Amino acid sequence: MRDGRNSVTILDVASMAGVSPSTVTHALNGKRPVKEETKKRIKMAIDALGYVPSWNASRLKGRFSGVIGCIASDISDSFVNQIVKGIEHGLIRGEETLIFVSLFEFDGDFEAAFRFLLSHDIDGLLICYHIPPDKVMAMRGGIPVVSLNMELSDHVSVIVNSESGGRRAADHLYDVGVRHPAVICGPEDRASAQTRLDAFLRRIGQLGLQRPEDVYFGEYDVSHGYEACQAILRSGYRFDGLFAENDYIAAGAITALSEHGIRVPEDVKVVGFDNREFSSFWNPPITTFNIPLQDIGMIGIGLLRSLIASSTTSIRRRCVMEPDLIVRRSTFAG
Repeated sequence: MRDGRNSVTILDVASMAGVSPSTVTHALNGKRPVKEETKKRIKMAIDALGYVPSWNASRLKGRFSGVIGCIASDISDSFVNQIVKGIEHGLIRGEETLIFVSLFEFDGDFEAAFRFLLSHDIDGLLICYHIPPDKVMAMRGGIPVVSLNMELSDHVSVIVNSESGGRRAADHLYDVGVRHPAVICGPEDRASAQTRLDAFLRRIGQLGLQRPEDVYFGEYDVSHGYEACQAILRSGYRFDGLFAENDYIAAGAITALSEHGIRVPEDVKVVGFDNREFSSFWNPPITTFNIPLQDIGMIGIGLLRSLIASSTTSIRRRCVMEPDLIVRRSTFAG
């Protein structure tokens, strides 16, 4: 056994209890469920080693709390799940604890959720996936902030290269023979949706392809893809390729095309975005772009640690991640 309570680390407790460091953290902060049997093993290890959580010791010294806040719109969103998993992986080797809140818990009240996190003396905040920027700016609170999968001015942001995605979608459709492309976009107020569209249109112009007659903005969901594709078909515009700005939109569009007897990929080739969990077994499987969500979470917590250590609360920096093209049968009939 080590001499001195503060010389014992969370890794020591985890090793003795036979669990991961993150499980010890969850058992201590009570934010996430841990089995009673596991809690007992952790408590026995803490008692045997004389472990004192570092965030409590730091508070007594008037330094950092060791608590990281994370806020998202909805924990049930699979994107959020993956980003948070990356954050947790990034925390495994450290001694911080993560307090996560979903706006669903607070009935969509951004300020109430943020006040809750501040009441826990968080050292910094991770904003996870599409909180309206004006709400974020009102929640600064004098602490370091890192935004994940959404760019914020005057803050550090870890984002996906939507411009590259839009450009490469155009290149791929061109490479598989498309000469008359159509496009169905996400929400008009999402910067990523507009960036993908602008890059796509610019690239098809450079390739000498016909520009779509209309652009259709809407939610990132199946119904928007279905209804927008129906509108394109009613317009009489003859297209042989479609860029859907996410996989839900692509799935809705493929359903609409099928109802009209239009085959994918033989008649129309379809590219989606985001590599959602269903896209690999849709009929046909959807060509899409994979976003490294767990990497975004891991990089985000690393950047936040650096900001906390340097006591920096306001700095603009963009960490841009490249999406990976995954070619499936919706664009390739071979």
